[in-house]
Amino acid sequence: LTWTLKLRPNVQFSDGTPLDAAAVKTNWEMHADPATQSLHRAAAGGLTTRVVDPLTLSITPPAPNANFDRMVAQELTYIESPLQLAKGPDAYGSQPVGAGPFVLRSWSRGSQQVYARNPTYWQKDKGLPHLDGFTVKNVPDIQQQLSSVKSGQADIFTSSDPALLDRGARDANAAVLKVDGGQYFLFNTTRPPFNDPRARRAVALAMDPADIPKTLNNGYLPAQGIFAASSPFFDPAQAQPKPDRAEAQRLFNELAAEGKKVDFTYLIPQNPSSQKTAEFMQSRLQQYANVSMRIDSLEIGAYTVRMAIQKDFQAVLSQRWICDPEPQMFQAFQSRSPQNFGGWSNPAADQALVTARGSADPAVRKQAYGELQKAYAQDLPMWVYAEAVVGPIYNDKLTGVEVYNSGVLWMDRIGLK
Repeated sequence: LTWTLKLRPNVQFSDGTPLDAAAVKTNWEMHADPATQSLHRAAAGGLTTRVVDPLTLSITPPAPNANFDRMVAQELTYIESPLQLAKGPDAYGSQPVGAGPFVLRSWSRGSQQVYARNPTYWQKDKGLPHLDGFTVKNVPDIQQQLSSVKSGQADIFTSSDPALLDRGARDANAAVLKVDGGQYFLFNTTRPPFNDPRARRAVALAMDPADIPKTLNNGYLPAQGIFAASSPFFDPAQAQPKPDRAEAQRLFNELAAEGKKVDFTYLIPQNPSSQKTAEFMQSRLQQYANVSMRIDSLEIGAYTVRMAIQKDFQAVLSQRWICDPEPQMFQAFQSRSPQNFGGWSNPAADQALVTARGSADPAVRKQAYGELQKAYAQDLPMWVYAEAVVGPIYNDKLTGVEVYNSGVLWMDRIGLK
C-alpha cells in the first residue's frame, strides 16, 4: 500500500527555503535515524520515500497501513528547514526554523520562549496570524497557572488536570476534550520487580481508581482501561480488573515467599498534582505487607529523558491523550516500538495492532482493539487510573481559541478582542 503526499505550492520556511517534498523526506529520514533518538522514530522508521516532483512525495510504509494519514497528522507534521537540520542538533535543537505562523526570537532555558509573527507565513494574505507575537513562560505550579490567567498575568495555558479544567470552566474559559488513553502507572516489564506479571497484578488490584478523586477531590474520572468508557472501541468485557485487596495481598505474600518482595521506586514529574497522587498511591500500598514504594520526583526534562530515552525506571507516571487509536496505541504497545517505554511484549497484542492498523473498516478495527484490550487485561503492563481530558484554559481577552488532534492549539487563529 503506497501513499501520496501532496504539498501546497509557494510555502517557504522562515529562512526562505521551500517547504517541498525533499524537505519532508529529509525530516522523516532524520526522525527514522536511531542516532537521533527521536520520539517520532516509531512513526518514521521503515518508511520508503521517493520525491516524485517538488510538491509530491510517494511513501510506502514497512507494512500495510490503512491509517497512515492519521500518523502523518499526529506525528509527522512538524517539518524543519533542511538548511537548519544540516547544521546539526545543537543548531536545530536550540533555534528551530519552520514554516508556521510564528518564529522563535529568544529562548531562556527553563524560563521562557519569545515568538514573533512570521512575515513569510503562507496565509499572511488572509490576515493570519492575528497576533504580533507571544511569550511562553514555564510555570510548573498548576495552581499558579490558573491564578495567572484569572489575574491577567497570563492569557492561556493547556492542561490535562481534570480539577483544573473544571475550575477553569467556572472561573475563566475552557475547551475540554475527552479522549482515549489517560494517566497511568506504567510498569517496566523488563526488570524486577515488574518483569513478573504477578507483581503488576498485585499493585493494580491493591488500588481503586475511584478512591483517587474521592480522597483528593481532583476531578479525575476513574478509568476502566486504555480506552475511555465513552469510546466506540471500548469493550467492557475486557476492562482492567476491579480492585481485590485479598488477592493483592496473596500475590504480594507469594512473591515475598519466593524472595521477590515487590520493592520499587515510582518516577514522577515535579508538580504538586503528580506528587499528591503518588503520595496517595504510596499510602494505599503501605496498607499491605511485602510491598514498598518510594517516589522519585524529577524536573520535567530529566523525567522525560529517564522515561522515554533511557527507559531507566521500575515504574513511572505516564499519560497519553489519544484522539484516535492510530498511531498512538501501536506506538505505546507494539513490542518493538521505541515508544513502548515499559517494554511490554505480547504476540496477541502485536497481531491485534497490525490488524487494526491495516484496516479502515470500523468493525474490523473495533474487533482488533477488543483483542488488544483482552491481552492488556491479562498482562497489565500498566494500570490506568484516570481517563484522559485535555484542553486550554483562557481569559476573556482572547478569541479564536480552537484545538485539533489531542488538544493542540491553532496558534494562527488566536486573536485579541
